[in-house]
Amino acid sequence: MSTDRDLALRPPMGGSYGNWRLVGTLAWGLGVGLMFVVIQTIATLVVVLRGETDLGEDKILALLEVGADDGFALSVATFASTLICVPVLLGIAMLKKDSNIRDYFALQPVSTRSLVPWLGILAIFIVLSDTLTVLLGRPVVPEFLSAAYSSAGSLPLLWLALVVAAPLFEEMFFRGFLYKGFASSAVGVPGAIAITAFLWAAIHMQYDLYGMATIFVLGIVYGLARASSGSLVVPLILHAVTNIVATAEAALIG
Repeated sequence: MSTDRDLALRPPMGGSYGNWRLVGTLAWGLGVGLMFVVIQTIATLVVVLRGETDLGEDKILALLEVGADDGFALSVATFASTLICVPVLLGIAMLKKDSNIRDYFALQPVSTRSLVPWLGILAIFIVLSDTLTVLLGRPVVPEFLSAAYSSAGSLPLLWLALVVAAPLFEEMFFRGFLYKGFASSAVGVPGAIAITAFLWAAIHMQYDLYGMATIFVLGIVYGLARASSGSLVVPLILHAVTNIVATAEAALIG
């Protein structure tokens, strides 16, 4: 029986395999990306403009900049974008004839035997990354995350946003929807892993270049886990664990 990974490794042919090809993936992906930005911006404005009477353009822009480091605004914006964008992604996939949501997004169950090695690889990556960060004299907890944690308002809400909502949308979008389209094109699985890792790192503009480079390498790890296991569940769990560690570090040493 052919698995999702088998289909991704085959060269493109006349059949659709029930998923959008490269052009469709790029077009729909751009639309979802723009929707994500708009929702995040609106949600952030709703939070930072509470009780404000001076709504001049300069004031709004200044508050929006402040909101970028506001933990409560981050929580609300993350939940808002996930609750809207994930159903939209599912709807886009269903528009394709003969599509199957479970196969499209590789929502296959995984065994502990398949998951544990990747958790070990992630643990090694985190240790090496934090060690390198310390040796370079850089803060282990990025300034953005420290500011967000200290201004969270509701810490349980922030934890849920970072550990559940953010990984859910980002993995469904990058290692799910976009990966499927790229992997079934001429770039194949290696290209899909690299491109989705790059795009994922690029949206984390709240970090500096060092932080974005770290996220890119982490995206490669997630992509390899997705390709090796044939399931989105593995990178989704890895992403959640990564954010648990990062948020715990913000709580302890941020």
